[in-house]
Amino acid sequence: MNIFYDPKVDALDVVFKEGDVSETREVGREMFLDVDKNGEPLSLEILDASHRLPADTFGRLSFTIANYPKSFKASL
Repeated sequence: MNIFYDPKVDALDVVFKEGDVSETREVGREMFLDVDKNGEPLSLEILDASHRLPADTFGRLSFTIANYPKSFKASL
């Protein structure tokens, strides 16, 4: 399992295992679960993460912060 936090969009992504996403299910307000063709969970994305999780969560978790090249631009 890997945990990634992207501060540019304030999203926390918990990857349980690699695989092909068959469906994305909304499991809560701004929470999305990716599942494979067998319904097995692959990852969970939590949007607006810094406001939804306890303040000390980010100090207790071991995760990778997204790092973009200088030329990266996101369009929403």
